[in-house]
Formats: sequence, structure tokens, C-alpha cells
Amino acid sequence: MPIIPNFPQSLLEEHMRWHHANHYDDFSQLPPGYGQNFLDFHRQFINKVYQWYGTTGYDPRAIAGWQSVPEAIRSTACYNRAAEARVLNNPRSFASADQLGIFIEASSLHGCIHQEAARLFGEPALNDFDEAPRTTMFYNIHGMIDQWYRNWERSAGIVRGAGKNPSGPARKRDRR
Repeated sequence: MPIIPNFPQSLLEEHMRWHHANHYDDFSQLPPGYGQNFLDFHRQFINKVYQWYGTTGYDPRAIAGWQSVPEAIRSTACYNRAAEARVLNNPRSFASADQLGIFIEASSLHGCIHQEAARLFGEPALNDFDEAPRTTMFYNIHGMIDQWYRNWERSAGIVRGAGKNPSGPARKRDRR
């Protein structure tokens, strides 16, 4: 199920509004605050979708965050393995969540993952801010990015509220 049936128009519009209001053509010139805003918006957005999705009866595994970037994407010309290594292995090198979010954008990690997943996996909607949230792969990607954010939070000593699961759909603790 690559396209999520009956995806709520209100959620699609929320994502579209955020991206249209926060669009920059040059990721090397992102303003302070953009990275934190990017990470926080997408975290709260995917959590809203996980809540809705949990009411549909659809398989939650379809929208679970990837554990890692698929090798097919990592092997493409646009993929920045050094940037990935920094995010994964040295989260403390980012002084703030804002720096992390800006780095994920400016290094093209986020953009390349969307672009190449669209191409390699036949999901052209992933390259369209207005349509990407209708795809299951959007949540695979953004759940993984939220895991990167949580790893940074742990490295910075930030403790999140108990019982929250920001990188996957809500499910009972005894289920996988």
C-alpha cells in the first residue's frame, strides 16, 4: 500500500502549508531556527498521522520509520555518506537541534532520500511537498529522521515524556 487510502485532506493541507511557508531554494542559506522548526514540525505531524492511521485498521508496519537508509539510496550520487556518518555516529557534534535540522537539510540528506526513494521505488509523490504525506514511504523516511533527532536529544541529555513513541505508529507495548 504505497499510497495511503482516504488520507485526511486536513493533514495533507497542514503539511503543504508548512512547506510553502518555510520554503527555501538555497539550503546553504537557511535561517537560524529553521532546523529546529523542521524537526519539530515533522515530529508533531507524523505523530498526528500515526494517531489517525491507528484508527484505520491499516498495517502499522507500512508507515514505521526505517531503521537505516536503504543501501540502494545510499549508493546514489547525491547521497552524502559522510553527513550520514556524522548524524549517526557523532550527534554531540551538533550544539543544538537547530544545527542538526539545518545540517540534515543543507547536506542534502533529506532531499536526496526523498528524491532517490521516489525514483528507485516508483513513488513520484515523494518529490512533491503537496502529495508526499499520502505515501507510506514518507513516514518511513521521517520516522527515521525523527530517530536521528531522538538520538541527538539523548546525546544532549534531553529526556522525552514517558510513553511517547515519536518514530512509529501508536501500538500496544506487547506488539511489534
